[in-house]
Amino acid sequence: MLPLAGLLLFTACASEDTADNRQQESDLKGLTAFSVEEKTPATRTAGEYTGTGVKFYWTRYDVLWVQDNPPHFESDYKNDIADQLTASGTDRTSRAKFWFRGSYTAPQYLVYYGGDNTISWPGRVTIANKQKQDKPNYATGLGLYGDCGTGIARRQDNGNYSFMIDHKSSYVTFMPYTKQKGIANTRLEKITVTADKAISGEFKFDNDNGIDLSSRPATTATNSSIELTLNNFPIPLTAPDAAANAAVMVIAPGTYSKLTVEYTIYDDNGYPHIGTGVRGTITKEYSNVTFTAGKNKEISQQLELPEYPADTYYMWDAAVGQHYWKGYEWNGPNPQQPPFINLLNYPYPKDNTDPRWHREFPNGFTPNADNTAAAYSCKDCPNVNELYWYVTKGDPYRDYSYWISMDHLFQGGTWLKKLSVIAAEEGKSVADLKNASPDGKDYRTEILNPIPQIAHINQGKLTDTSNYFYLPDLGFYNQTGTPGGEGYYWSSTPVFRWNDVPPKFDGIAYSMILYGTWMELQTNTVETGLSQRWPTDR
Repeated sequence: MLPLAGLLLFTACASEDTADNRQQESDLKGLTAFSVEEKTPATRTAGEYTGTGVKFYWTRYDVLWVQDNPPHFESDYKNDIADQLTASGTDRTSRAKFWFRGSYTAPQYLVYYGGDNTISWPGRVTIANKQKQDKPNYATGLGLYGDCGTGIARRQDNGNYSFMIDHKSSYVTFMPYTKQKGIANTRLEKITVTADKAISGEFKFDNDNGIDLSSRPATTATNSSIELTLNNFPIPLTAPDAAANAAVMVIAPGTYSKLTVEYTIYDDNGYPHIGTGVRGTITKEYSNVTFTAGKNKEISQQLELPEYPADTYYMWDAAVGQHYWKGYEWNGPNPQQPPFINLLNYPYPKDNTDPRWHREFPNGFTPNADNTAAAYSCKDCPNVNELYWYVTKGDPYRDYSYWISMDHLFQGGTWLKKLSVIAAEEGKSVADLKNASPDGKDYRTEILNPIPQIAHINQGKLTDTSNYFYLPDLGFYNQTGTPGGEGYYWSSTPVFRWNDVPPKFDGIAYSMILYGTWMELQTNTVETGLSQRWPTDR
């Protein structure tokens, strides 16, 4: 064996073999040139989505192998990728030269590409379950994560060799987008794919057929998922945009009966960003998905979450339409409603000259169950007896899912059993539950004692929600409160001192408070801005 090397020259096309390159090659006397003429962009190892597929490039630590004496493979002794990168000022190049020790005179040789460093060797390939991409549509690490392929180098009339690499891994290009500003205001931190069998790990590699799927590892929690970490990619509004956030993942070929894609997003509150600081996930499930060896599958998923309006906060039973931030809405011409930060000296209602003021009862008013019930913005809220039933028989479940309000990301809410379901279980009518609490008393006309009434909230996932309704943690407004965190909801029942003669209005009203781990039938001052957004089917 001569201590000389064959020269493998990768170029974008034959016409790019310039005079300067030929002069450099003439200085390497006795070397055989191997060159590849790219008829398709399938011979490089960093990925860029083109709109129809993934275009590959060479990166710094790529390794090439030649089968010089079957079954033996020889790795390259030297390459000029670093020189190319220095000259171009980038971290990828469309051409590279690889030198090999030995004499190369046969009509053809098998060429194998298995990524950078020692991730993959001839005869096996390892697909990483942890992948990373720093720039949108600029996946420079595919060779590190399991990109692989083979080619046949054929001897030309001039004594050189030419070949192309046929990629054998599968690829997924994610381009999530949204039509909600609240999601577009977040950043995409990572994408996690989980399947019903191994999509990563070590596979055998067959020189003729590529990745041997019969060698797929036994399914584990580690190899059945791949996590692609991203550098806070934006999420385009309205339509997919490859330049904005195309993210390429290497994945094992095959058909998967169940595939889950989880997008992790972050509403950044670190300077100079102004956000809620909530980090959340949006999950999409697919059935019978096939990834073909050497091919790219595009997933352009529209990301969406439930969205709740911000005009449901009222002082207790204020006039309909005169919500807490009327005239100062977060998205209006005078936006002083804070989406997530409590501000001092904000324009909250201060007295009854403000049309947003709560309902008042005049002196000498003679109260009863009917004339004290909310008549305006809180008239459709449940009364105190209904709240008592929810606390004692509502079987609450915590839900940690995510939602949007005021163009920002929030988390959390509670499922409660519907009143009609509780009534059926108790052998009563819904009207019965409205007219009397679980202890048989009507607290619309007498004082509930003790207060608060507390119930533990189940933390397990509620699988069947058909008999339940959902209350998001909308929070509240006053001089200290802000949206999110907990759920605060008005009832239609004010609190009177029923033992006084005549009974006097106490300036408070019954409410439901959902803290995440427990819930309360409580009271709040009527000047507080609580939500009156109760679903109709409750």
